[in-house]
Amino acid sequence: MLEAFPFYVMLVDERHYILQANRAVWTELGMDPRDIVGKYCPAVMHGMDKPIDNCPLEEAVAKNQAVEREILDALSGHWVRSAVYPTGGHTADGHRIFFHMVTDITDRKKAEEQLRTANEQLRNLSQHLESIREEERTHLAREMHDKLGQILTGLKMDMSWMAKRLPEGEMPLLEKIKTINGLIDEAVQTVKRIATELRPGVLDHLGLAAAIEWQTQELEKHAEIKFEFKSSHNDVALDMGRSTAIFRICQEALTNIVRHAGATRVTVTLKEGPDRVILKVRDNGKGIGKEQLSDPKAFGIIGMKERARSWGGEVEISSLPGKGTTVTVSIPLVKKDGLDVENSDR
Repeated sequence: MLEAFPFYVMLVDERHYILQANRAVWTELGMDPRDIVGKYCPAVMHGMDKPIDNCPLEEAVAKNQAVEREILDALSGHWVRSAVYPTGGHTADGHRIFFHMVTDITDRKKAEEQLRTANEQLRNLSQHLESIREEERTHLAREMHDKLGQILTGLKMDMSWMAKRLPEGEMPLLEKIKTINGLIDEAVQTVKRIATELRPGVLDHLGLAAAIEWQTQELEKHAEIKFEFKSSHNDVALDMGRSTAIFRICQEALTNIVRHAGATRVTVTLKEGPDRVILKVRDNGKGIGKEQLSDPKAFGIIGMKERARSWGGEVEISSLPGKGTTVTVSIPLVKKDGLDVENSDR
């Protein structure tokens, strides 16, 4: 019966002695069947005089139930899936018999490792590109606010200088200057707005809590939604990179609420725990369906999760149709010396 299996299959007793083994076992090991049957399994399979750590047969014997485990074989360097099942039978001298099946999963493990490595590289690249993007936003916001703002202010001053020097009675020209001044004022406000949207100065100067509060106040001016912000601290112990990540996630969540939720009230809570910062954005809107949450084209949700993951955090979204949505962001804290709280004792 055992010969029907293309992988290692053995019958062993509870003392780890091999009662029967199929051709795959003794062919792979290059041994005669007579050198296997009746022998101590750990010695035959692993060259050891005792069971390996986390041996599935040990647990199967203790619990008298099926046990499956993935093991790195130190002798061969291969990963194997070792599964042990009680048969209900006994040897002539009363020892329980177990069915032991071993399959080589090295190729699968290598593929999984390659996939993990590729995913990690993609996350690192994503974080690097996002960091560059934030730097560019900051630089552009400063250039717009400082240089373009100065140019527009200079134009306003020149127009005032010209208005004072026009001959009396030049009403058409005075009206034109007045119109131009109005356009300049509008341009100044537009520059300030765009610069702030690119990179709010309050985030750099006053911190995360102040930036989130400012964002809720700005949205409340333009949306028919009541925003409430609560914070356990005036600010939290996060470096600028993580503060930016949380702020951008919050920004994305609030923008989605304004555009799609149909909410009338939003509560934003920022809390500093012993080792993590927790941000919660809760609305009373129409909610998000499971298909929307799992949609591969929901780039806003994917982006929020990736931002958090790149800093060792996570984003959870819970929602019920007609009862609103809660977005919970959890990011590890950083000590003042720059070490992650979670990793500081390692």
